Amino acid sequence: MTNNEHYIVEQNNEIEILQSIYSSEFTKHTTDSHKFSLEIPIEKEDIRPCTLVLGVEYTAKYPDELPNFTINLLEDDTLPAAGETDAVLESKDLTDIHKNLHRIYEDNLGMAMVFGMATDLKEIAAQLLTDKTKELKRQKDARLQKEIEADRAKFVGTLVTRENFLQWKERFQAEMSLHNVTLVDSSAEDPKSSAVRRLGAKAAGGGGKLTGRQLFEQDKSLAASDSTYFADGDASVDAREFAHRE
Repeated sequence: MTNNEHYIVEQNNEIEILQSIYSSEFTKHTTDSHKFSLEIPIEKEDIRPCTLVLGVEYTAKYPDELPNFTINLLEDDTLPAAGETDAVLESKDLTDIHKNLHRIYEDNLGMAMVFGMATDLKEIAAQLLTDKTKELKRQKDARLQKEIEADRAKFVGTLVTRENFLQWKERFQAEMSLHNVTLVDSSAEDPKSSAVRRLGAKAAGGGGKLTGRQLFEQDKSLAASDSTYFADGDASVDAREFAHRE
């Protein structure tokens, strides 16, 4: 048996084994008996299922060299559209998986390897989908947490820090200074009110309350100060007349 015949025998034997294992997933090329494909379902808890197609073409010296192989995603219209946290395999993911398999099986030359490639493809793809799904859920949870914190912030006052407290204190002191200046300006008194307070103080010191007449007798400026409130045509009264009538 020549080397070429030996390779052909090994290839045919592997094909028979693969057909028995993947009875419904195995598809043989119509014109090339050493070219075929396997449908690999990727199913695992908490991931969106999908199906990958591993296309294989034996080389003349397989299994002493790697076969030519491709990895593609099988479109499935029966699956619902991917949700917000449903990870899907993209072209870059398939390229990365292909590189990983190529690197792994470069160290397994000399033996049938397609079954192992199909098995590893299933595991690698499932793990990748699991990791991507977890990341999508993490991003969603983080976004929801931010929304919750933003809603809470609407009902919480400004957090007091040393910096904003000093700013408030400075504004408060400036406002109080302005308020005190306004109070001093508005407290300017007319002669009448000043005189009333002077006399009131005297009365308090003497132990009795002064009558209106006593107020006028002790401080004549009260009569003069009242004149500022007379309108045109009002009659004036001389307080001395009341004193003569007693």
